Amino acid sequence: MAPVIGVTATLKEDIDQIADRPLGRFVRADLDYVEGVAHAGGVPVVLPPVGERRAAEAVIGGLDGLLLSGGSDLDPSYYGEKPLPELNVTLPERDAFEMALLGEALRRGIPIFGICRGLQVLNVALGGTLYQDLPSQLGRDILLHRQETPKWQATHEVEIHEGSWVGGITSSTCVKVNSYHHQGIKDLADGLRVSARSSDGVIEAIESHDFSERWLVGVQWHAEAMRDAGAEHRNLFEAHVQAAERHALRRAAA
Repeated sequence: MAPVIGVTATLKEDIDQIADRPLGRFVRADLDYVEGVAHAGGVPVVLPPVGERRAAEAVIGGLDGLLLSGGSDLDPSYYGEKPLPELNVTLPERDAFEMALLGEALRRGIPIFGICRGLQVLNVALGGTLYQDLPSQLGRDILLHRQETPKWQATHEVEIHEGSWVGGITSSTCVKVNSYHHQGIKDLADGLRVSARSSDGVIEAIESHDFSERWLVGVQWHAEAMRDAGAEHRNLFEAHVQAAERHALRRAAA
């Protein structure tokens, strides 16, 4: 059977553009994530950010893999800092649910793939920290990491480190990527290593030190939106689904 991949969702409040009145709050998962998993051979299941530990424990048993999607800023209290003025909107419900969910996934050895915010959450969950705002904390001469062009267009390159797992997955040493973030990794968590950087030094991909023990990959760019731009982006989804399939087989044999 195809492996089941949990895809984290966000919360969004919609406004009636004509009457300017609230329509309510909605659970939202970008279709690109869902299709990325499905086209790679997995069965995507969208996970609404409702509840914390009990909800995480209830859903994690049915998952073979976890995809942490992009979205809102992570509350800096999770890495021991107070908010800076440049911090964007945070969603307490989502932060709490994803941290609990990630804790369970790590404990069970479930393969984890983080995209944009997902990379950041993974790093923090393992003990790392973030830059709350790259332009104000690193200087104005860094690359434009929040592009204004369509999400399927690349705006800069990242250099993939030789010998990294991400390099093997993408079969590349240099990848053209899109960019929609203003936060990034500051202190890398123990158990992770850097597998790609942009020319200004910003960490663009991370991975587990040992994939035989734990399959963990995170990319700062939105690979889900660039699957038609190159095989290197599709390969990330395929590698995650294949790892989830192996995990499912081991679990069934146990």
